[in-house]
Amino acid sequence: MKILVLGATGATGQHVVQKALDGGHQVTVLIRDASKVTNPQVTVVTGRASSVADLAKVFGGQDAVVRALGPRAQKDPICAEAAEAVVQAMKEAHVSRLVWISAAGVGDSAGPVTRASFIFGRIIMPLFLKHTYANHLRAEQTLRASALEWTIVRPVELVDKPTGNAVTANLGETRLLGLKIARADVASFLVREVAENKYVRQLPLLHA
Repeated sequence: MKILVLGATGATGQHVVQKALDGGHQVTVLIRDASKVTNPQVTVVTGRASSVADLAKVFGGQDAVVRALGPRAQKDPICAEAAEAVVQAMKEAHVSRLVWISAAGVGDSAGPVTRASFIFGRIIMPLFLKHTYANHLRAEQTLRASALEWTIVRPVELVDKPTGNAVTANLGETRLLGLKIARADVASFLVREVAENKYVRQLPLLHA
């Protein structure tokens, strides 16, 4: 498959690119600094994920888009802005398949997170992640209102090291096994979902 990765130079995005290449997919990335991706197997296009014009340069001919872009600061609106631009550009390019990273605790996934950790759910989320989660929610709402074949993945806290636990994807109310998940495991799930289409127009909560 031809897969476009947004956020390819981020901590999780780098894993997504590698997992997609390992799976035999053709990978294109849209990044602001082309020098940050030197793998000759990757097609690199310079641009911003929040620009419809830049996205239009790369969406044509793609089979799917994986978005692993995250905010750089709490009030960074990139998630919400990118969602609007991506929906418009994908519609114009006639590309429908999108796999998007959000976060556990956004929207109706707040309940399982709060039950798993009172401190995180009742203190950290509302006090320190208020703006971040609000932007994630705006992005989710934009995607859910679109006609795209979206999958919104809500992972628990992303960490660099393996957790040693199997990854579980749940829909709706669930009991979380743990509040940390390896970035590489999330990347594997995203790439696998592109091919399997198991959670089209659903919001799996990902934990390990």
